[in-house]
Formats: sequence, C-alpha cells, structure tokens
Amino acid sequence: MRGANRTALKEWASVVETLKEGQQVLLLRKGGIAEVKQYIRPDFHPAFDRVLHEAAAIGRVRIDSYAIVEYVIQAMDLARLQKLESAHIWTPPYIDLRYQYKRENPLFVLLVRVHRLSRPVEFEETEAYRGCKSWVTLDFEIDTARCTPVLSDEAFEERTRAIRQTLQA
Repeated sequence: MRGANRTALKEWASVVETLKEGQQVLLLRKGGIAEVKQYIRPDFHPAFDRVLHEAAAIGRVRIDSYAIVEYVIQAMDLARLQKLESAHIWTPPYIDLRYQYKRENPLFVLLVRVHRLSRPVEFEETEAYRGCKSWVTLDFEIDTARCTPVLSDEAFEERTRAIRQTLQA
C-alpha cells in the first residue's frame, strides 16, 4: 500500500457507501451513465437518499476511504455477470444496460479492497475534477499510510474468490 496518493476514483456516492460498509467489493467500468435511483435495488434506496442529502449539505467533496484495485476481470458473459446479484446494489436492468452499452468496449469488473482513512479530507470541487471521467489526479496528496481495511484479509479473499469463480467459470 502506498503511503500517499493523488489519484481519486469518481464513483456513485451510493456505491461508495456500500464499499465503505463492506457490502460490496466490486465496481463496473465501461463508460459513464448517470447515477439514477431506478438503477439501484430498492433495499438500497434509503442509503441513496441519505448520501445525496449529505453531499448537498456539505457542498464540498469529502474523501474518507481509500481503495486498491486488487483484480480486474473482463466480463465476457452477461449470464455470469447476472449471477452476481447478491454482490452489488444494482438492479438487473442496470447490469444489462452496462453490459450492452457500447458493445465494442468491454465491461470490466474491478475487485477493490477498501480502507478507511485515518482522517477524512474535504476540498472544493474544481473544474478539473468535473466531467465524465473515472479517474482524477488531485492537486494534493492524501495520506493513506494509516488507513485500516474495511474487511479482514480472510473476508475479502473469500468474497473476491467467489466473484472470480463466477465470472471465470
């Protein structure tokens, strides 16, 4: 793990919440589709509403976790991807939409190990951070030296092994 980092991943706030709570360890990457409540399973709607309210109240960007991409798997088969429903918050129509969107571009499943920062960081969102891009280079470094993992080594390995086996079967 790096002691400091300048790279930030832009992700749906509701997905970040599930990552920070250890409810999810995977991300989908292909291209931008706006965060819309209908794409999230109903049992996660309260979290969706809460994080949108909190973000509006703060009026700034807040980073309180750090994630390391441990595995990248190309989703070659929609049927296998659909078997992962219990591993994420998205609805089946959203998974279909992500898979079908720009068929010439592959869909990747990123398995991420999330850590809580020892001290959250807040900052103004600048023009350089806006737009449809997944990764942003920050104007400053975030201290990641003393962060703690959300899931134990064993729990993370067990969850990611099951996902890898499903996708690569």
